[in-house]
Amino acid sequence: MFLVNFVYDDEELLEPYEWQEDDNFEEFISLPLYHVTYEQLHDFMYGKLCIENVFNDMFIVGDGCYMCVIALKENCIYKRGTLSFETREKLNKRIQKLPVHIFQYRILEEAYEKEFGLTREERMKKLCLEEVIDEIFVVHYDLFVDICHQCHIYEEEASEQYLALKNKIEKGFTSLHQLLYKELVQKR
Repeated sequence: MFLVNFVYDDEELLEPYEWQEDDNFEEFISLPLYHVTYEQLHDFMYGKLCIENVFNDMFIVGDGCYMCVIALKENCIYKRGTLSFETREKLNKRIQKLPVHIFQYRILEEAYEKEFGLTREERMKKLCLEEVIDEIFVVHYDLFVDICHQCHIYEEEASEQYLALKNKIEKGFTSLHQLLYKELVQKR
């Protein structure tokens, strides 16, 4: 028996270190297991897919290193789930022995790739911060320029300033992210 932590198709998969008591957990005795290519696994993890000729409405796809659980409704991905590290390790050994299965599907939309290593709270703060920066760039340009100067960004063109600021906050969650979040989001 193993535990799956599900999220809906428009949410990011949660790694075991991010799991919380109120998450959407389900227990399973077994699920069909498919070995897929890295590219197909990427599509399953980040795409809104409609899958053709599928016989199971719930299954596991993996490339031998990473895997996720897929739940379908009317042949489209409805939910995705992650497994504990221990379960993944056991299933990866089995999946590596399977032949690669090629699914036929259409990609309706694709989501941004998740930045691993951040906590759920850090990702939410970062997402909120990026949206606020987009808003102040368009609506409150003077504030945007002040922020850029505080971050030692002195590009001549507005678009270059915008890209330089976005580049500074692109990776990780640092004290700069925390400071900008506090100044731009919490004080609003």
